[in-house]
Amino acid sequence: MADKIKLLIQAIGGYGAGYVMTAENMEDEFELVGAIDPFAKESPALDAFEDKPVFDTLDEYFEAGYSADAIVISSPIQFHAEHFCKAHERGLHVLCEKPLCATQDEAQRMMASEKERPDLVSLIGFQWSFSPAMLDAKKQIMSGVWGKPISLKSLVFWPRGYAYYARNDWAGKLKDSAGNFVGDSVLANATAHYLHNPLFMLGDRLDLSAMPKKISAETFRAFDIETFDTAFVRLDISNNLSDDIKVYVAVSHSCEKTDDPIISYEFEHGRMWRTKDDRLVGVLKGEEVDFGIIGSNLEGYYNKLTHFYNCIHKKENPVCTAQTAYPAFKITDYILNEVKTKVFNEANITEVPMGADDKRLMVNGLSDLMQECFDKLLLPAEFGNKLV
Repeated sequence: MADKIKLLIQAIGGYGAGYVMTAENMEDEFELVGAIDPFAKESPALDAFEDKPVFDTLDEYFEAGYSADAIVISSPIQFHAEHFCKAHERGLHVLCEKPLCATQDEAQRMMASEKERPDLVSLIGFQWSFSPAMLDAKKQIMSGVWGKPISLKSLVFWPRGYAYYARNDWAGKLKDSAGNFVGDSVLANATAHYLHNPLFMLGDRLDLSAMPKKISAETFRAFDIETFDTAFVRLDISNNLSDDIKVYVAVSHSCEKTDDPIISYEFEHGRMWRTKDDRLVGVLKGEEVDFGIIGSNLEGYYNKLTHFYNCIHKKENPVCTAQTAYPAFKITDYILNEVKTKVFNEANITEVPMGADDKRLMVNGLSDLMQECFDKLLLPAEFGNKLV
């Protein structure tokens, strides 16, 4: 293979358009050779493929006589497993967007396909896992420099409006209009990074995430959706450094305030956190530490594609595979199937404007409840929740 990788993009609208733009700016590493997308004409990135083949399916692309080395998959969740395994069948290296997939059977298929093709690079796009800042921090954690992990916490205030849930046929739903299972929720999709990352940071190898011993969770909804728009999750974790680690995640689309995601990772010898300007910093034994920019937006695309390129050329080993992403999937799958979602009391819900053309639902008192639960590692029921 020449140094430049012949790259396909599957699903070029939405998030996939960011991959198109980033790959175009990495012309020394990648050559965009085509797109796979039955709705390509609706994408703002279509101009990038003016002189390149665009097909509805990967099989049609290859049957027409075209070739490629690798593919980025940004299709909806319910198609991840199908597209991931098909790419392997066609001998392609794969970078598939997060989350892993929609069902337990799909997760097993993806991990089996990954195992059967060790010659191919397989990545799942949890972008913080590809951040040099996060990877440096994880290496230090694994080495024991920070001592025993005590608690790794994430708090996400991300209000969303009616338009968010109306943007496609599966947002907030168990199945799409064709009957494909999706299980889309605030935890499984929009804020999935903030569940995956603490598990990833506690993995005993760079390419592993920690698996919980115990899952405790409560889920709620204000919007009229099939899943939930608010979740509180507490996990008991063990790894090589400690048998008693707590991971805590509180996330919502129906809280009052909007804020940047908050992470606070506490260890025996110090603490790490994310700053407002997207840096991972900390204090270790009284000394300030700055790991650098995490890369949560466009830099996230660049970090993923750079790692993809380096793995294909054997300069690096994959750090976030289907196996790495599986613990986060297992947690969201368990919560969706085993935890009964409660409906917020209508008396606590207010409809408020969101921008010029949208409205949203706001649960009065929810932001404070999330903060207090986050501070004390408690679930709402343990805190005397009065919002349901």
